[in-house]
Amino acid sequence: MALAWRARTALEAGPGERTGPLAAPMATPAPELLDSLRHHLLAGETHYPDRPGMAELRRLVGNALPDVGYPARGTDGVLITASEGESLFVTLLGVGLDAEVRFLGGADEHERLRRWMRAAPGDGGTSVHALGDRLFAVDAPPVDRGHADDDLGNVIVIGSLDGLRAMRPFRLGFVAAVPETLKGITKWKQASSICSPAPSQRAALWALGVRP
Repeated sequence: MALAWRARTALEAGPGERTGPLAAPMATPAPELLDSLRHHLLAGETHYPDRPGMAELRRLVGNALPDVGYPARGTDGVLITASEGESLFVTLLGVGLDAEVRFLGGADEHERLRRWMRAAPGDGGTSVHALGDRLFAVDAPPVDRGHADDDLGNVIVIGSLDGLRAMRPFRLGFVAAVPETLKGITKWKQASSICSPAPSQRAALWALGVRP
């Protein structure tokens, strides 16, 4: 049903319509992408994939981080989520609502979510950088190190994969952190939604050049 809803939304949306402040114009899914999804569904991929996210997708996201100014992460340092909002939600729960969280970037909705959750603000403690809709966008700028710690080794990076235009209208988010930190965040993700939809993850892999 979720797959059918996304496909219908894409077909009904005009080329200039947007679904949110960070969304680029919707596009009808490529026939090749739909063929790829059909291939995997008929092959039996109709249940949960790897709970933190498909290993190949996590590896590709982790390897892309240096392109936007962050340390690379291995497969065990990346969690795939349903959206950027879910990434922030489970991150705040994972680090603890009483932990001081300093945002190095991100949109107003991130701060609104933090206030709604009554998470503690702070100038120190945990640093979270929200990349928004930019990780795989062509114009993704490196992080401004004038506003970040000298050592970004422990920073938590959240964002979306919506810059992968070829995967629209499917949407995914991610959290990248050192594995020890990510473990606590992953527990909350799996408690809330177990894992992110397999068709969306396959769409992201397809957009990154991974074919059946």
